[in-house]
Amino acid sequence: MKTTLTATLIALCALMASAPQSQAQERREIPAYRELGLAENDAAHRALTDWFATYRDAWAREDSAALAALHTADTEWINAYARMFQDADTLEQFLEDRLFPQFDPQVSATEAANMELISMRLMGDDAAVIHVYTDGNRGLSRNPGETARRTHLHLVLLLTEEGWKAAHTAIMDARG
Repeated sequence: MKTTLTATLIALCALMASAPQSQAQERREIPAYRELGLAENDAAHRALTDWFATYRDAWAREDSAALAALHTADTEWINAYARMFQDADTLEQFLEDRLFPQFDPQVSATEAANMELISMRLMGDDAAVIHVYTDGNRGLSRNPGETARRTHLHLVLLLTEEGWKAAHTAIMDARG
């Protein structure tokens, strides 16, 4: 039995090593929207939906101060280049001085208009995860013939005395 398992593993490793390497490709399929843990909590559902609408609107306007205000003071925000910002003031400065000025304002407006919720998950009474995607022109698509790049945002929110705030954001997309 041990010899057969070893031979099978060696054959599998050899097969994997000889397989052609594929390029990273954006996945265009988006699963149906789902909510988890929100069925019994209408107030949280409304508050999270409102938070997302406020976030999307602030992004469309490139309102760095409004976006920073939607985050905890000690937020962690990781962009698709793995740049990490560890407080709301630094995040606001990055958005205001670096990200938004690099592109025509229509880019952010398009991203905001295309933002769609994939899921909202309530985790207890004071934490939630929101998964959003958007298609935009902040960079080229990895897929031949497509102009829009698909970007995913994963936001971990905490319920504070001031309402829901993003404590952690991770942004992902396929890069060339």
